[in-house]
Amino acid sequence: MINERFCAVVGLLTLLLCTSATSAQGAWASEPYQASPYTTGTPEPYSPPSSAEKVAAHRGYMGAFSLGVPVWLNVDRNVVRPGAELYGFGGFDMGYVVFGLGLGAMWTPINFYNIPGIGTGFDRRPMTRLFLSPEFRVQVPNRSPLLPYIGISFDANWWRVRETDVVCGGTYYYYCARIAVFRFTPGMTAKLGLAFRVASGGFIDIGVKYSLTGPGSFFFRREQWVTPYIGMLFR
Repeated sequence: MINERFCAVVGLLTLLLCTSATSAQGAWASEPYQASPYTTGTPEPYSPPSSAEKVAAHRGYMGAFSLGVPVWLNVDRNVVRPGAELYGFGGFDMGYVVFGLGLGAMWTPINFYNIPGIGTGFDRRPMTRLFLSPEFRVQVPNRSPLLPYIGISFDANWWRVRETDVVCGGTYYYYCARIAVFRFTPGMTAKLGLAFRVASGGFIDIGVKYSLTGPGSFFFRREQWVTPYIGMLFR
């Protein structure tokens, strides 16, 4: 009797366990598959920047040279004529600003024979200017072929109109020589320019400069002039 009850209980427990296992397998099989949120797609191909983008994002050295025509203001045009200016500039281009140094020479023809009351025996002579100019420039780099900029420089000027002097000396032998005499005046220049890109890193540079110089050992008052110019710029 006890064996029959024990067998019945064991059979009932076995049936319940089999039913539970079958239900669990069905529930596991019926759960939907969830895809991973991280996909492994093909990366987009890298496209190198264009030449215009490279020029717009340039950081490095800049160089320029130009030829200008200085025209003096508030002077007698029959005496002081338009001249010529050669200018070279080199600096470090930081994108929107440029720090650099300029060197130049300027020649202005002076018609001494047209000065009232000067007398006879005078001809045309050039007034020479040599200058050194630390310059600060602000520009607008962009993807277009145009590069506008403004700049300001502080000029150290040396002037001469055929003035000479005689110096003598020597260690082992005595000699004398005639030298050119230049006289100093301080000054400053403001410029407005526009560069047109004609090649990768190469520009045609046009603009105008307004310059003034204070009194010094050459001028007794402030003098000023305007210089339109054209040249080449490299960055």
